[in-house]
Amino acid sequence: MFGDDVPAHIRKRHAKDIPSIGSLDSIVLPGAPITYAQVEILEAPIVRDAVLDSSAKLDELTGKALKFYDDLLSEGAATDDPKMLSAQSDAARTILTTQLRVDDSRLKKRTTDTLAELLRRMDEEDARLTISA
Repeated sequence: MFGDDVPAHIRKRHAKDIPSIGSLDSIVLPGAPITYAQVEILEAPIVRDAVLDSSAKLDELTGKALKFYDDLLSEGAATDDPKMLSAQSDAARTILTTQLRVDDSRLKKRTTDTLAELLRRMDEEDARLTISA
């Protein structure tokens, strides 16, 4: 194939007695037992559309705020320190207000259908073009 002019990389391979790629076609590898890992089913958290950068954290804090209000309303004041109770209550109220705003913006995002508006405008434009022509 190369005649007397054999490239250096082939001479090097023959010097080390490395088999050619074609000779590996008929190779049979030893069998190994196959073991499968135990399947672990993970429960995915509730996936929501991200409105804020920290919407997952807000969802977590909303749950804590709701639990706090549930504990507060069902068992009375959890602490004897009125300042701490006021601070906790204000924090929970702020979190719930923020969650309501986020939910409201998500609802508005879902109800705003820009495709329907676009199709309506296209129909109006088509009607104008056919009347002009």
